[in-house]
Amino acid sequence: MITLVIKNKMFSITGKSTVQDENGADKFIVKGAVFSLRRKKQVYDLDGNLLYTIKNKLIRFLTNSCYIYDADGNKVARIKQKFKIFKKEFILLGYADEIEIKGDFIQHCLEIFKNGEKIGEVGKKFVSLVDSFTLVSYNDEDAPLLVALVIAIDNINDKNRS
Repeated sequence: MITLVIKNKMFSITGKSTVQDENGADKFIVKGAVFSLRRKKQVYDLDGNLLYTIKNKLIRFLTNSCYIYDADGNKVARIKQKFKIFKKEFILLGYADEIEIKGDFIQHCLEIFKNGEKIGEVGKKFVSLVDSFTLVSYNDEDAPLLVALVIAIDNINDKNRS
């Protein structure tokens, strides 16, 4: 089990930030295009290897969605928000395993399930001007994908607000 903190920087010329563990040690690097219509972001390991690329769908119909690509540029999944009034639910389409993201809109807490088994939790903090998320991954191997999922969900929520 690993606990990670994902923060959006309010001002960043390079669009670069880090994902840290609960002790403040860097675990992943996130690079974003400063001016991007699709809010493109990339997740790297600490050795600089690209793990995932996240891009918003450019044109939407009723709901926003986001795509996740692997290091080779292959589309791994599409994340789509289900239309709910008081709950946030997202569905991951096209991924090899069945992944569901369910949560409570009021508490800003999401649970992530893979083939019916809970593999992670996401909580949002309101202590600063920037979005800050706490991610608990129950399996270290799932952590990079879960980081990409959190970034994609944040992109969708940002697009919903704008």
